[in-house]
Amino acid sequence: MSKSFNINELRGIHYTSTPPSNFSIKHTTVIFSVTAALSMAGLPVMAAEIQSTNSELTTSADNGLSDMTMPSTTLDTIVVTSNPLLPQANEMATATSIVTGEALDSQVNSTLGDALANEIGVSTDSFGQGASRPIIRGQSAPRVQVMQNGLTVQDASQISPDHQISVPILGARQIEVIKGTSALMYGGGAIGGVVNIVDNTIPNPSSQKNLNGKVSLIGQQATDGYLGYAELNGGIGDNWLWSGRYQKTDKGNIQVPHWDTDEISNSWYTQDNGSIGLSYVTDLGYIGGSYQRQSSEYGLPFHVHSECSPDSNNPNSLSCAGEHDHDHAHGEAPYVDLTSDVYQLYAERQIPMIGVDNINAKISYTDYRHDEIDEGVAGTTFKNSAISARTQATHATYKTGNLGFMKGVVGLDYTNSEFSAVGLEGYLPKTDRTQVGLFFIERLTPNYLGAKIENVDKFADNTFSSSDEHAGHNHGGRADSTDESTNAIVSKQGRSPWYIEFGGRQDFQNLTDTENNIDKAHTGTSVSLEGGKYLTPNTQLSARISHSERLPSSQELFSNGAHLATNTWERGNDQLKEESTNGVELTLRFDNGDSFETSISAFYNDSKDYIYAKTQDVVTEGESAGFRLVDYVQSDAKHYGGEIQSRYYLNNRISIGSFADIALITLDSNDLTSKYAPRLVAPRIGGDITTQFGQFDLVLSGYHRFEQDHIADFETNTPSYNMVDAKLVYHSPSADDYTAFLQVNNLLNELAYNHASYLVEHVPMPERSLNAGVTYRF
Repeated sequence: MSKSFNINELRGIHYTSTPPSNFSIKHTTVIFSVTAALSMAGLPVMAAEIQSTNSELTTSADNGLSDMTMPSTTLDTIVVTSNPLLPQANEMATATSIVTGEALDSQVNSTLGDALANEIGVSTDSFGQGASRPIIRGQSAPRVQVMQNGLTVQDASQISPDHQISVPILGARQIEVIKGTSALMYGGGAIGGVVNIVDNTIPNPSSQKNLNGKVSLIGQQATDGYLGYAELNGGIGDNWLWSGRYQKTDKGNIQVPHWDTDEISNSWYTQDNGSIGLSYVTDLGYIGGSYQRQSSEYGLPFHVHSECSPDSNNPNSLSCAGEHDHDHAHGEAPYVDLTSDVYQLYAERQIPMIGVDNINAKISYTDYRHDEIDEGVAGTTFKNSAISARTQATHATYKTGNLGFMKGVVGLDYTNSEFSAVGLEGYLPKTDRTQVGLFFIERLTPNYLGAKIENVDKFADNTFSSSDEHAGHNHGGRADSTDESTNAIVSKQGRSPWYIEFGGRQDFQNLTDTENNIDKAHTGTSVSLEGGKYLTPNTQLSARISHSERLPSSQELFSNGAHLATNTWERGNDQLKEESTNGVELTLRFDNGDSFETSISAFYNDSKDYIYAKTQDVVTEGESAGFRLVDYVQSDAKHYGGEIQSRYYLNNRISIGSFADIALITLDSNDLTSKYAPRLVAPRIGGDITTQFGQFDLVLSGYHRFEQDHIADFETNTPSYNMVDAKLVYHSPSADDYTAFLQVNNLLNELAYNHASYLVEHVPMPERSLNAGVTYRF
């Protein structure tokens, strides 16, 4: 059967900064399989591939252009690891965004939050250049978990926005933003979502054995800085694979338009990151290990030496007695000196026993430290020594009577960490945390294809090269529905007419304040049920209902002291209970198979005992003006919103996209003047025009961020702004050659503020910036 697919339909993705390029695939067999062992780890565990059989890209003439306009290339295997049972991402009840390495090669951001900020439903709590965390539908850490290859990143970013997420993003194979049932694998702490950085630090069976690599260099005008990346991969004999990677970043202060000064003082950033990996591969599995070291230094753009503390007579007020009688003499500006050493070991076995397709285990050890250098000396030292481990098994597909075919995964994860913050800002005592989680996920489909995990060509290369995207677009190819039922048509196209996915997780956590001998134990239960059905061959309706319980974190329980980087005095509450949320989500997708596709999602979450940082008092004058007293408290809350994105294809080479997203969190508390949660992201609406000509892509994109007037107590409105970018990308005709780009960010040179940032008034977004880069592959 010969038919055409839209590659973004296969991947279920869109790109940060760069709207999707589309092309047709002729005589393509697509097999969706499972990363049973790694879930989202990005290690293609032989049971987790979308296998494309060396399909030739077609380049039909359009609008008078000859067939020679576009190159004819071979599409490599594309692996998607968003869900442990790997359904088609565009058929899940909650959409999964995947930013490919190709898109990451042509972006200039060096932190995870900023790199994902243009994804629908995603933004960032930017804290200068050295630190930014992703916000998913208005939720950020500790409700958003960051993973590297499916294991939790162990650093200090969960406790504060000024602490960097210590995982490099340049050179990643893909970054996944996951919601839905698959988040159960990572516990109630992933109630807002999961961000998984997938890389090949540990070579896997799909890695190439021949010597290969790439080199990237990117320059940015707004910081007078650059990013550089290099990797080299290869094999030794028939069974050994190795890899080596190095990344370097050097950026100056952020330059801003129409502000009090031309640049944000002390907003510079430098980083060095390197890793080596080695694997032994056989036909039935592999074992591999890696070592990764990251060294970063970055300025803290706003930092005060506050003399304020809670008033002894009125604990909900601040006292700054005597502070305003003199000016404080500041010396060297404060900065962070960070070092993180990560050791990882993965092992996997295919078909280890009857009824089990795949089993694997992985473990990592992290030795993390960062010093906050104040007045030239280490004022505060943060340390985290942590072990993370996970094992999973995927059972074989079986027929459940007349219901259909079932596929599932069961697993266990374990984390133990010892965290300390010692010094001037030692607002968090030494804490030991032990967490154990048990989970399962099952997927039911009416046909064998929908549940089957294929092992055909399981070690195929999964490299996704630049030229794979650069071909004409043919969005058609759907079967004629005149004489066939919807189920028959959908099945012929390799999709499941309907699916049901359900799962559960039980968490056990023990947190100990070792300095004050306080021990707290919590348990949480999470369950989720989702399903989808094609109403017509072009229209799918899906829904998800869930109950999740999030366990309190160490800073929410035990913090007590000044945190000068965020200009706050934080107080925890060791009486906090588990936070529980009941949620529902609906998604409608339509694709007419020719020129138009759209997706609409709406969600509603009802939370009991929602934990948030409540501002009790703010200093209004003197050197410490803006310093806040913050308590971690609980209140019932409502979290709701939605997203819509559409794309219209004028022809094979020109398309127009649009999107909008909004998320609100309202609090039910009698002692609040405002009902809104702190630092909410304002609604956004935007779009792009994308065109392809010859070997070039030209993209004009932008969005309007509305004024944020849904504010918490002691917050002020943040004005609206428009952000417009333009990008020109050149793809070489050869797959193993180079890609170059030229980009202008903030084309209108607007002064813009991010309401979600702790430093919203002190760190505006960068000025108009001309950026350029080139990536060479061999």
